[in-house]
Amino acid sequence: MRLSESRGVIILFFLIVIILSGCVSSKPPGTPNSPQTISQTPDKKKPFPVFELPVPQNYAQKNYLGITGSGMFMLTQIKSPVIIIGVFSADCPHCQDAVSSVNELYQEIQARPDLKEKIKIIGIMDSYAHDVNLFRAKYNVPFPLFPGQDSIISQLLGIKYLPKLFGVKNNDDGTMEEFYHKTGEFWFWNSNSFLEKIIKLSKLE
Repeated sequence: MRLSESRGVIILFFLIVIILSGCVSSKPPGTPNSPQTISQTPDKKKPFPVFELPVPQNYAQKNYLGITGSGMFMLTQIKSPVIIIGVFSADCPHCQDAVSSVNELYQEIQARPDLKEKIKIIGIMDSYAHDVNLFRAKYNVPFPLFPGQDSIISQLLGIKYLPKLFGVKNNDDGTMEEFYHKTGEFWFWNSNSFLEKIIKLSKLE
């Protein structure tokens, strides 16, 4: 094999590995290039950035979050002591796979009268605004899904790879505290066992 052909095979091999490995959060959103899974449970209290999101136009979603009015709202206004935040991209194949697991988690929580007012789920789309509704419809996303404001939120959260999942405590003093985060395609194998993990880590009563 000639040297030029050998180099071409090597380059093609690495391109395939990169594409299959995951998705990176950058502009344009959804560009492939990430490790399979990175996870961490913070040992110490880690402040979580508080940012604004557009108030949903859908009444059911507003009611789910416990917010009113129009315009923008602060993350701390969500009426729940624990918030699970998933960050996705419409162009990321691993995000498309992972969102079905988050859908199951949402249904699991809603079926628990003791938890459905204590744990809320929202999604942030690290994609262009017009992709949010398309993603919601295609993957039957039942929880509120918000545009990522041209990757501003991803940058604020220090996200490099997608999909990303955060577990956050919504404190009474107006601060937020991260108690869990994980990056990768498979966030949890079983929604019930993962939910119990979230309860334990958040010390939710």
